[in-house]
Amino acid sequence: MMFNDNLKFDYSKEPARDIICADCKSFYASTECVERGLDPLTTKLVVMSYPANDDGTRGSGLVLAASPAAKKAYGITNVSRARDLPFPYPKDLHIVAPRMTLYMKKNAEINNIYRRYVDEKNHSVYSVDESFLDVTDSLKLFDCSTTDQLARLIQIDVYRSTGIYVTIGIGDNPVQAKIALDIYSKHNSTMRGEIRYETVQEKIWSIENLTDVWGIGKKTAAKLEKMNIHNMRDLAHADYYRLKNKFGIIGTQLFATAWGIDRSFLGQKYEPKSKSIGNSQVLNKDYTRKEELQIVVREMADQVATRLRRINAKTECVSLWCGYSINFFDKKGKTNFHQQIRVPQTNSSKEIARYLLLLLDKHYERQDIRSVGVNCSRLTYTSAFQMNLFEEPEKQLDNRKIEFVIDNIRRKYTFAAIVYASSLLEGGRAIERSSLVGGHAGGMSGIESEQHG
Repeated sequence: MMFNDNLKFDYSKEPARDIICADCKSFYASTECVERGLDPLTTKLVVMSYPANDDGTRGSGLVLAASPAAKKAYGITNVSRARDLPFPYPKDLHIVAPRMTLYMKKNAEINNIYRRYVDEKNHSVYSVDESFLDVTDSLKLFDCSTTDQLARLIQIDVYRSTGIYVTIGIGDNPVQAKIALDIYSKHNSTMRGEIRYETVQEKIWSIENLTDVWGIGKKTAAKLEKMNIHNMRDLAHADYYRLKNKFGIIGTQLFATAWGIDRSFLGQKYEPKSKSIGNSQVLNKDYTRKEELQIVVREMADQVATRLRRINAKTECVSLWCGYSINFFDKKGKTNFHQQIRVPQTNSSKEIARYLLLLLDKHYERQDIRSVGVNCSRLTYTSAFQMNLFEEPEKQLDNRKIEFVIDNIRRKYTFAAIVYASSLLEGGRAIERSSLVGGHAGGMSGIESEQHG
């Protein structure tokens, strides 16, 4: 690394490995196509939460995934809604409900294929459909002279075993491989793209849209625009110290990304300095009654508190977020409200629910609510039980024993084994959500039973 007026990188001193970033193309939709004996590349299929029960009714959910042919035909993305699809629905369009358990099993199957090519320390699962592989020491083992050759073998192996197409990015480090995947693999007939140090200027600096790059969201891009940074070439030639002053450590990462620099290794383990426990869900309809919202908030408080107790953590700050229905604006012109409150250290379902309901009572003014999120932060990890001086000791101990019993039953028989009676009323969501898996459609992640999780 050299210094003059600005920071520069000496690539000869940077770590250079053979890194693959593998992505299952339109994973959820492709899995559904394969299960139905359909071609994932040519079939028009969308995975939708809350699809209609019959073809003559429009669904009310989100498009969680769409096949490449559906995206092209209808101009949709994986964040579209049912209303974005043509209606009445075209006869050649398949609309299916999500099956997260199936996707997780398929994910495990594909990652087991990846492990044929690398050992555990050189394999990192990034998401349900993406994984990083360090194949530096695997090329000779599989008689490959280039990383591209080995990447092709992996693609063929996965397709023959599962019917799923895999797109691949290749680089000297993870950030190069990820950008190669996102920007270039989709435009190649081989479904592979590659960036190396010697091609950074050609392949990274030429990216005009900042938000196309891994790690740069719309808000960050807007801030960069105000600094007269409009593309990746601008970012690479921006004042490093100004970026660091504006964004902190994120600014240094942005600058390094523009130069294709990433000094992380797949075998490194990262322990976050702080952690929070939260949960959010998109409701199956607009909630317009406070009584129904209270049921949902109480259920979510119970879920988050259960997760806190499972990891021996207690929170000192709880927050509530409510997103409004489409086209709904409150008196201040906002589309949501987000409030938090400091609380005495606790992991009690009852106490966390009480504080969240206080926030709801204070800030709910008959808005139409379509999504809800709760979060517990400022965590302390301890199994000690601290008594509240303002409450009867016997009552506190009884509540503690009850929660202990409930947690054990849920751990063995699933979360829905014991729920509030109010969850049986209109508006309750806990029982339905307990049968689903994952953040997209489940929401019970982290508290499934030992048998079913």
